[in-house]
Amino acid sequence: MLYTSEGEYSVLVDFCPECQNMLRKGACRCGYNNPSIKTKHSSNTSLIHIWNPPTPNIIFCKITATSLDKLRKLLSMGNYPEKLKEIKNKLRNHLFSCVNCLYYNEEQFHCQIKNKFLDKESICSGFEPFEKV
Repeated sequence: MLYTSEGEYSVLVDFCPECQNMLRKGACRCGYNNPSIKTKHSSNTSLIHIWNPPTPNIIFCKITATSLDKLRKLLSMGNYPEKLKEIKNKLRNHLFSCVNCLYYNEEQFHCQIKNKFLDKESICSGFEPFEKV
């Protein structure tokens, strides 16, 4: 604790170098500086399965960096991009999952968006593909 000139005190805040979350008592939920979390997830019994994917239109917009309004205009004019058909098929066949997400740490099975430990076949509405498919 640091004391200011007015007699008040402030606390220095540290952040995790791996996930940039605020550190509490020197340990982080991602497993940094906390060996008990790393061993906790060695068994798949504690992992959660979520299947709540975003719409194919949203995934298309994230992959192609197109606005949703522009895509809606294309669809209303009768233009249906082939990439959108591919994305629908990949979602239907469960080929998009946490493994393809920017916010998923595969070694620790940790999702930064949900802040939960998820299995690799999960997907949530905050899915952000890291590869431009």
